[in-house]
Amino acid sequence: MEDATDEDPRVFDQREVRLLDFEQGAVFSYHYDFEDGWRHTVAVEEFLTLASTPKQGSCIAGERARPPEDVGGVSGYERFLEIIADREDPEYAETILWCGGYFDSEWFDLSIVDKDLRNALRFNVKRRLYQPKPKAVPKK
Repeated sequence: MEDATDEDPRVFDQREVRLLDFEQGAVFSYHYDFEDGWRHTVAVEEFLTLASTPKQGSCIAGERARPPEDVGGVSGYERFLEIIADREDPEYAETILWCGGYFDSEWFDLSIVDKDLRNALRFNVKRRLYQPKPKAVPKK
């Protein structure tokens, strides 16, 4: 809720709540990176009965690329997209270097995202910071 505070009973610490604590049909906001202000709406559509408890998360669907880390929230991401769309922008060279040399806002590869998600839950695996560059298509 917009007016919620840390003392408000409607605000939960992510370490103290599980999805199973909510009822089917519940809708709530998840705040990620309070400095940048990313807010996600989560709708609990259905609880499935699984034969065994999963040991890791899995991505089953998605669209478009995630914004680069620390891009500055929604307004920062909008500005970032403007800059990288205009090679004449004075901030282009520095910005494209900052994001790893390449960024396609329409990119999404389920197998790569799923692998990154599984790796995010491991302590000994380095996290991918940048979007993978497309592989060059061999000329005929």
